[in-house]
Order: sequence, then structure tokens, then C-alpha cells
Amino acid sequence: MSEIIIEWDRERLLVVQGRVAGRRVELSLAEELPRGENSEDTLDIVQRLRQLFPSGSDKRRLSATVVFPRQQVTVHRIQLPPVADTEVPDLLKMQAALKLTVPVDTVAMDFTPLPRQPSAVTRDVLLVTVPNDQLALVRRTLGDAGLDLAEARVSGYCVAQLLESAGLLRESADGSRVDVVAVMRSDFLELTFLRGSEVLFSHSGASWSAADAIERTLRAELSRARMSAADVLGDQQIGRIVLLGAHEITAAVTDQLSARFDGATIERVDPSVLVTAAGDGLVADMAAAAGALLSRQSSSVQTIDFVNPRRAPEKRDLRRVKVLGGALAAVVLFAGIWSYRQGRIADLTGQKSRWDADNAEIRERLQAGEKDLEWADKIGRWVDRDVEWLDEVDRLRQLMPGTDRMFVDNFAFSTVQQGGVGLMRFDAWAKSEAEINDFGRRLAEAGYRVKPYETDVRPAAVSQEYQIKVTMELVLPEGREDAGAAENAS
Repeated sequence: MSEIIIEWDRERLLVVQGRVAGRRVELSLAEELPRGENSEDTLDIVQRLRQLFPSGSDKRRLSATVVFPRQQVTVHRIQLPPVADTEVPDLLKMQAALKLTVPVDTVAMDFTPLPRQPSAVTRDVLLVTVPNDQLALVRRTLGDAGLDLAEARVSGYCVAQLLESAGLLRESADGSRVDVVAVMRSDFLELTFLRGSEVLFSHSGASWSAADAIERTLRAELSRARMSAADVLGDQQIGRIVLLGAHEITAAVTDQLSARFDGATIERVDPSVLVTAAGDGLVADMAAAAGALLSRQSSSVQTIDFVNPRRAPEKRDLRRVKVLGGALAAVVLFAGIWSYRQGRIADLTGQKSRWDADNAEIRERLQAGEKDLEWADKIGRWVDRDVEWLDEVDRLRQLMPGTDRMFVDNFAFSTVQQGGVGLMRFDAWAKSEAEINDFGRRLAEAGYRVKPYETDVRPAAVSQEYQIKVTMELVLPEGREDAGAAENAS
């Protein structure tokens, strides 16, 4: 069965239809639909889609997968405590409220876990967002054209699926280097950083203006992409650069490019070997759509899907079962107690006398070992304490000013055995030093001990408006661990 894939860009839509034949993708339709100056005016697009995919009734509506190019989405790396996989979606949404510069409820989001490092005390995920308005426009346009939105993917992950299905992705021997896939399209360049089949980062840039500027443009965009990736992933050594494009375009890039990027191996892949396309357009322009079509069949690469994002598993409501079980147990217990109640009264009277004697002896021992009990209580509080880091992050969010003034990142959590106190360390970016000082004052008033810190004028990678950076280290208010343990006990 043919699948419908639509790459939704700012200036045009690329509509393809095809099927998977072995490791190849065969496209029977490849149509480009330009978008007008008013992106909200979709009447022409709706009419053209109805012509391409006529449907008889609502019961026979066709499903379509939409692919967003890199420039349509935003990518963030989020650090989380080492929690279970089931807790990641809820905790990630709370962290996103601190990280994003727009309200969380204005964007659709999905994430993929990044590879875990053996010595890391946190786990990292790659958060990808798209404005809700954009997703609603896509859904409304397809609905008016008689199509159902089945999935909303991101191009970098689709390209990775295309190369993985062809057996062209592999991890370096020691796992320390990354591959960069450069999709050399006619309208823009898209660069995806991978380790094996894991997508680590993606970047889009302008295309070349002339044939003799291809290598110069690619070199400039690779440098920009590497700097942006360093802000998210840290410095990465490039082991291989895969050029995905027509032969005459990739041939214009010489192997001298390798010397600028860690001696990386240059590999050239002609997408026409992987995709049989209809029409005269560049096959590289259809690479993401072809990868999305492969993902619809079977996916060996982690994907981003804004329509069906990763969610925490639903908890089963067992309250009714518990109530019925409790009622049944109460009836059985009452019947049992009634049967031997009279015989037990005499035994309990005797036991009461013995317990009174035992209690008197215990009180004497307690008075003799009061100091030992005091130390045992302190040791118990140390051993049994429980810091709810999720709650601590929520309290921190309540004390912060809005994300239009400040955001925080790079959380680290730890405890100090002496005294059993909890420590929290994070980086904060603000638009002015006054915001930092006001935040420190609020923390102190809330009972946190704020260790001395120094501000640094260093623009954030997310936005140049956040000029002031500071690394803050907090000591949790005393008694917080006891409160957390009490909540867990209840």
C-alpha cells in the first residue's frame, strides 16, 4: 500500500507517495506545492491536495505523515536525575518549564533519550518542540483536504532511518567519535550528528549560491553546526562526514574538507541509489520523506512524533477493587472475631498484666539508654532520609521569576553524609544581574543556604538576550529530608 508523506516547510510543501521495496524506496508521486506569502491562507494547498488524493467519504479518509525540516523545530538537551524511564516524561515537562523561553502549553514536544555515559550521575534527553499553532495549522489543512494527520516527524531522524535501512550507519570502534550526515538539498543544507544510529543533534543552514561555492558553504555550515552542537553536547570529535546528494554536487567537495574537521573520513552517497523518484527534482530533497516512509513500515532508529509523543504509562485505577477487597476483608474479620471473642477476653486480661510489667521494664531501660537512643535517632535520620528531588525542582520553579527573565539548566544533585543535608547545583542565565540577586534573596528567604557565587557575562546558546550566567549551589533547608521521609511513609 502506498503511503502519503508531506514535508511541511515555510515556503513550500513537498508531497510524495510511494512504497518500500526491499531496502529501496519507490516514489510514484513527487509534487511540490508552493505556499503563499500569507502562510495562514491554505485554500490553494487544500484544493491541490484534494486533486492529488480524492476521497469518497469520511470513512475512507487517507492518512498522511508530515515531516518538519530542522528550521521548523527547536532542539534542547535536558539533564535529568537518574530516574526510571516511566518517570522521565513527567519530570521532563517540569524541566522544560524552566528551560524553554516560551510557555510549555504553547508547544508540542517529544524527546529521545541520549546514550547513557557509564560515569554520568545524570541522564540526558534530546527535547524537540514545535509551536502548537503550526501543528494545528497542519492538522486543519489536512482535515480540509480530506486527510488525517497520522504522524508528525522531524527530518533529521527520517534521514537517519534512510541511511540505517541501507546499512550505512555505524559506530566508531571506541564510541568517542560522531558521524555528521550532510543532506545537500537544493534549498538548504541539513546536518545531523549521530553516534551509531542515535541522533545527537541537528542543524540547518543556507544552501550554496553557485557551483563553485558548494565546498565553501558546506565548510561554513559545518563549523556553525559544530559550535552549536558543542553548546548542547560538549566538544565532539568528528569521525566521518557523509555527503548525501547528487554525484555532481558531492563531487564538488574535495577531501581537503577532512583536514578542517579532525581528519574525518569523507563518504559520498548518491540518494538515487536508495530512492527511485518520480519527476525531475533532486532526490536529495526527498531523502527525509523517503526516510519517513521507511519509518512507517518498521523503525530501527528512535523517532520524534509530535502526534504520538512519549508519555508516562497510565496508572490503573484500582480504587474500586481496593474498596471491595477491604469490605470483604472487614466482613471476614468481623465474623472471625465474633466467633472467638468471648474466649479471648480472659487471655487478654492476663496478657495485659504481663505487658504492664514488660512496659515498666522497658521504661527503665529507656531511661538508662537515653543518650544511645538520641544517637540512634540521628543515625536513623541519616540512613532513612529521602530527598524528593522532583519536589525540590518544583519549589525552585516557584521561587524563580518568569522564563522571560531567567532560566536554569545543568542540574546536579548530591547529599553530604555529615548532617545528612542535600545539595543542589545548577547554572542560571538571566537578562540582568539584578534578576540573579533577587533570585538569591528569594532562595535565602525560603530557607535555602546559598553558597557564594560570581556572575559571568556569557550569552546563553538558547538566546542572546540572556547575558548573565551564574553557577549556584544551594543547601536544602533543614528538616526537608524528615518531611520527605514522612510523606513516603504515609
